[in-house]
Amino acid sequence: MTNLQFYLLRNMERIFGILALMTLAGAFIPYLFAFSSGDEMTNRDFANEVESGNIKFQAATLTIYSIGLIYILAERVRMPKLLIGNWALLALAGFAILSSFWSYYPDATFRRAFALVLTTTFAFYLVLRFTPRELLQMVAWALFLGAALSLVLVILYPGSTIHHDALAGSWRGSFGHKNRLGRMMSLAVVIFCLLLIEKDGKKNWFNWAGFGLCAFMLAMSQSRTAWITTMALLLFIPVLRFLRGARLPMSLRVGTLLIVGFAGVMAVTQFLVVGLEAVGRDLTFTGRTTIWTHAIHAGMNHSMLGAGYRAFWTPEGASYVYARLWAVVGNGHNGYLDVWLELGFVGLGIFIVMFATGIGRAYSRLIRSNDIVGLFYALIMVYALIYSFTEKFLLEQSELTWMLMMVTLLYLTPRRVPAVSRSAMPLPARGYPAPGE
Repeated sequence: MTNLQFYLLRNMERIFGILALMTLAGAFIPYLFAFSSGDEMTNRDFANEVESGNIKFQAATLTIYSIGLIYILAERVRMPKLLIGNWALLALAGFAILSSFWSYYPDATFRRAFALVLTTTFAFYLVLRFTPRELLQMVAWALFLGAALSLVLVILYPGSTIHHDALAGSWRGSFGHKNRLGRMMSLAVVIFCLLLIEKDGKKNWFNWAGFGLCAFMLAMSQSRTAWITTMALLLFIPVLRFLRGARLPMSLRVGTLLIVGFAGVMAVTQFLVVGLEAVGRDLTFTGRTTIWTHAIHAGMNHSMLGAGYRAFWTPEGASYVYARLWAVVGNGHNGYLDVWLELGFVGLGIFIVMFATGIGRAYSRLIRSNDIVGLFYALIMVYALIYSFTEKFLLEQSELTWMLMMVTLLYLTPRRVPAVSRSAMPLPARGYPAPGE
């Protein structure tokens, strides 16, 4: 293979990766998978359509995962180290498959759990084939293109890309719902902020264009949760930079982080009512607390093993909830609650072990580095920690945020082999990160 051939194939793989990330972000949901006219799309909830099993979306993701699996077969020599170092992640996916034996909806549980396994496999592909810095840039491009596509479609088809129901005026763009648009744009704003603070980052037009466009789309989504999360993460960046730069013993760094966290909790508690009123919300978090109360009551009927992966929010699994709520909910709007409802205390325990491992690895990487990748790992875990209180994406198949959490865990596996093996490269070494980077 010549140098030119290698670079062409490598760039084709990067383009494939960007398109795959856009798909997982949900940037193509309404138009590439629903194939509806603008008038037909106006009052449709595409997020729920994908949740219930959109055949076109399934075909697209299956194609993506199949291509990734082919690449993984060529990297099978390095797989055992990643597998052994991430047993909790594998146990979680395996337990989701096993839950089909006691699920209220076994066929759907097995199908969706199998999709979760394929999603996990694709995370291994990303880690084995791309360096952390490459993947960060690819995610930035994917979200930027998703924002640009959303803006174009809002201009061309405002009737189908702007909510006209109780959420009237909120943009959903090509993401199908304002909450998904807001969540993806929140992540994009944080990523572009990291790219801007990188050395010479302010000289790159793409970083400024991405930050401005994604911030604008975030504002137009009118997702209050996304606004608050974005502000919290942007304020958290200087705290993380202080912790990594300060010449303090580990105990003092951890203590400082705990003090800042405690102060943040106290501030939120003190000004919660005022803050929620300022963004047009109340203490019920738009009715979420009502859902949580009824769901916990129903979940106690199968507290140890759960109702089965993705089976609780079905008529069979949550009949008690549906009997007391005004409409079909679809999910509990709380990632931690849904993990327990679906997989019980056993699954929740495995998840906590995995999440705690990821946080520990991200913190260790943060304090022993000075690049934006270390900040990105830490912010992804904080992002997931905060957002999961009001949105569901934990343990979600074909979901970008969950994918990035898994990728963070895998990249930081102790003694990880660098991405893109040199034996497969006809070119000189390019300075790929050392194991664990």
